[in-house]
Amino acid sequence: MTERVALTGATGFLGSNLLTALEKTECRINALTRRPKPDSGPDSGRTTWINGDLNNRPALDELVGDCTSIIHCAGATRGNSLEDFLEVNLRGTENLLNAARKITPAPRFLLISSVAARYPGYSWYSRSKAMAEELLMTDDYAALTRTIYRPTAVYGPGDREMRPLFRLMRRGILAGAGTPGARISLIHVADLVNAIRMWLQATEAQGLFELDDGTSGGYRWKDIAAAGEAAWKRRIIRIRVPAPLLKCAAHVNLLFARILRYPAILTPGKVNEITHENWVCDNTPLTATLGWRPEISLRDGIKTAI
Repeated sequence: MTERVALTGATGFLGSNLLTALEKTECRINALTRRPKPDSGPDSGRTTWINGDLNNRPALDELVGDCTSIIHCAGATRGNSLEDFLEVNLRGTENLLNAARKITPAPRFLLISSVAARYPGYSWYSRSKAMAEELLMTDDYAALTRTIYRPTAVYGPGDREMRPLFRLMRRGILAGAGTPGARISLIHVADLVNAIRMWLQATEAQGLFELDDGTSGGYRWKDIAAAGEAAWKRRIIRIRVPAPLLKCAAHVNLLFARILRYPAILTPGKVNEITHENWVCDNTPLTATLGWRPEISLRDGIKTAI
């Protein structure tokens, strides 16, 4: 039987890349969209678009009603208050879960969270993601087969958040924050998409899994510069932005965002995330469960990210 998958966030960065990959398989996809789309378009005809958002309960019922698997990619990454993040990342997830638990037999549910959820006190974003994880794992939703993916920073075609960093690198400058020894992890969107596809194929996979590109010990800023130099065959100058200066800029940006009513991405909480000492992940549990291994190095991946 052809599997039908419910997908949120299908028009976003990760979701659009995942949708393209799923349309090349035997899956049928119900995809949620806030902007009405025609019944047919550039896709392969495997996608049915459901008009609505995570607060539209009839739309969510339609989205998940005939599906055996649900992939929840939608989420807020910008906002001017904790409430902005909770509205989407917590209450939107709760609405989707309540729609899912009406289905018999119970579907499988994959929540795309973030490694930031390790530290709920760091930012509004990290707190909202951690609260969504906790909600999913409560007894209220025990009938669902539940899996959480916590990827580190995701980059690749269609990304708008890390693209400015890579474009500046291509011009010869890497601006980084935090201490010189701080280590971060990255993952190319194609590797994350492959991990999601393998979850679809492995019907018993459950639990919480962190994901990065498999680089032992992650990256220091000088390692990222070296990858850029190898990719673009040019020298890259590293500029360290002091954390207090970045925090000051974040407070100013948040003030203007609230006055002008645009969603801020650079906030004091985001600075806490950027300057954290260690975002390295361990892929071993997911590899043992699914056999998944990342394939795209930073040197190769950044060429697709600008």
